[in-house]
Amino acid sequence: MTALSAPRKVLAGVLALVLVPLTVVSGTAVAADRHRTVTDFDAGWLFHYGDAGGAGGASYDDGGWRKLSVPHDWSIEGRNPPAVPFSQSAPSTGRGGYLPSGIGWYRKHFSLAGVPAGRKVSLEFDGVMANASVYVNGTLIGTHPYGYTGFRYDITAAAKLGGDNVVAVKTDTTAQPASRYYTGAGIYRDVRLIATDPVHIGQWATRVTTPGNNTVHAETTVVNESGAAASVSVQGVLTDPGGAALPAVTTAAKTVAAGASATFAYDVPVSNPRLWDLASPNLYSLATTVLAGGTAVDDDVTSVGIRTLAFNAASGMSLNGKNVKFQGVALHQDLHGLGTAAPQRAVQRRLAQLKALGVNAIRTAHDPPSPAFLELTDRMGFLVLDEFFDVWTQHKYSDVGDYATHFTRTAAAPTGTPAVPGASGSVPWYQVDATSVVLRDRNHPSVAMWSTGNEIRDPIATRTPLLTRMAAIAHSLDPGRPVTQALFRPSDSGDVTGATRTIVDVFGGNYRPDEVIRAAKTSPARPGLFTEMGTDTSAWQTVRDNPVVTGLFLWTGAAYLGEADGLWPRVEPDFGLLDGVGTVRPIGYSWQRTWGAPTTSPPATGTTATRVLLSPDHSAVSTDVDDVAYVKATVADSAGRVVTGSSAPITFGISGPGELVAVDSGSPVQESFRGSVRKAYQGIAYGLVRATGPGTVTVTASSAGLTLGTTTLTGTTASFVPCSGSCD
Repeated sequence: MTALSAPRKVLAGVLALVLVPLTVVSGTAVAADRHRTVTDFDAGWLFHYGDAGGAGGASYDDGGWRKLSVPHDWSIEGRNPPAVPFSQSAPSTGRGGYLPSGIGWYRKHFSLAGVPAGRKVSLEFDGVMANASVYVNGTLIGTHPYGYTGFRYDITAAAKLGGDNVVAVKTDTTAQPASRYYTGAGIYRDVRLIATDPVHIGQWATRVTTPGNNTVHAETTVVNESGAAASVSVQGVLTDPGGAALPAVTTAAKTVAAGASATFAYDVPVSNPRLWDLASPNLYSLATTVLAGGTAVDDDVTSVGIRTLAFNAASGMSLNGKNVKFQGVALHQDLHGLGTAAPQRAVQRRLAQLKALGVNAIRTAHDPPSPAFLELTDRMGFLVLDEFFDVWTQHKYSDVGDYATHFTRTAAAPTGTPAVPGASGSVPWYQVDATSVVLRDRNHPSVAMWSTGNEIRDPIATRTPLLTRMAAIAHSLDPGRPVTQALFRPSDSGDVTGATRTIVDVFGGNYRPDEVIRAAKTSPARPGLFTEMGTDTSAWQTVRDNPVVTGLFLWTGAAYLGEADGLWPRVEPDFGLLDGVGTVRPIGYSWQRTWGAPTTSPPATGTTATRVLLSPDHSAVSTDVDDVAYVKATVADSAGRVVTGSSAPITFGISGPGELVAVDSGSPVQESFRGSVRKAYQGIAYGLVRATGPGTVTVTASSAGLTLGTTTLTGTTASFVPCSGSCD
């Protein structure tokens, strides 16, 4: 087992406890990322659609199961791809995009032969949709209901160090309807295996801040799970964006008793810092090494953006001392034909398309994003409104399977998450999940603030103590980053004059700008935010004319599946500056002009189709599951102009070391995303291609009566590396 070097696979630990006094001394740098092993656990899974009695057992016969890699969304492909997965009678209803739900099982056989005796071994899941049950060698390790939060299970007791093992994961979305929009199903985010020394950095246990923009302040909690006390110190090495390491800083040693933990804090001075901002999102990295008795035993790496983001009622929001407004859009997490298990390249492509329209901020509607998403927003220069929940204790509509079922239910141990601050004994799931989001995401410079929920329908008497508790959790674990909420009819609901206004740090509201401004200006004043607005560009004048307003988030940045009750055969509504495959809609160009971004124009159009033109968005594509090339098939006239009236079926073909991952278009109407055929929508369809090895990949696209389109890609085996700044 080797530590991973690809940026996406480096996971920062984070957990804040009470600081202890200690002396910081300089020291010789210890090489980082050599003592903890973090193994990419995405490949080599087996999958079975439907329930399977006994599938959690160690000796279960899974020989007939389908081989695949995760992330995997089984709902978007359906039970029998390439058959159409949509059904007007689906239990998920139009709110879930008329897509299938139910039970899916995953199993993976793995060896721990290379793990030394005495190591602690954990499995970490970034997200499983939903109601995950995890078994190792037949032992139920834990259950996790919320599909949008990560969890880490210590599997040391159940695992066979030095032998073969099997992990089984049951996912269950049977209870429907479960959401107002498409959620996906399965192990749809990354998984990793972590092996550490018994003396190690705790889960998500490094917190980094950048006070004054000339200092990096770090706090790290070290856990001693050995059988004896240990003399522990922590060393930090900060590396600048160009790769130059600053002098190491080492804390004074502290005795940590067996079964105890201790928190260490230190400062790294930074001369002439290269700041993180929207135009130049410079990133440093902090390598944290744990020394026990002077010997390095554990390490971790945290990405760091040096920036100051400030909020006040008089001037709104400033980044590094300069006033800035959220030019934001809300995004659901599905990527159309890829579902929720989208390769990072596809997400990067969408973000780049939005940035070209002038977008500088994303609201993760209405749930926490993946670590991979936040890595991209860090690297590309976006601000993020990180949202916790779409429901609290009351279901929306008749969605009996939504998170309200679990919100105040006592969380089952182990939760896979560090302790909830200020809690003792059992705690409800909402506190566990809020703790998880804040701990995991707080080091990302792109995260601007927390949103505790969207249009929560609970009465204010119910909401007030719940909001108070979530705000307290966020402030305890992440002091200084503000809390807001996307309020539903704030004046009618009592939020403008009630307790809500003084509990949140930034007063947010959906579609009621006047109420947001009135609440924000009421003493004691606080900044305001239009957390959700329609796409009428006149709203931006209100934002500009009111310094108290920090910006807005449009509904939405891109089309999404679901929220389509009564629209069959449509499976999505009409919202979005972009359609599902990234074609800019007229309203997108309007906002591009409003926000002052460099203007672009729609392509020229024709009327008589003669051929299919192929154009890939990249000339090379990798075997890495995080990579995918969008090959655009345009139904064109003799001059190469798109014939927008064409809905001709396009058949994609692949030769050489490549495969079709999906076929897609901007059509809102139900149609399979698998197989090789997709109808053009407004003259355009896409084949999504990944390499299966090195060499030349030839892609063709044909349609009856039209000249064949052909293009080539270079297949590679290189790891996908996300871009930085304005890219793609």
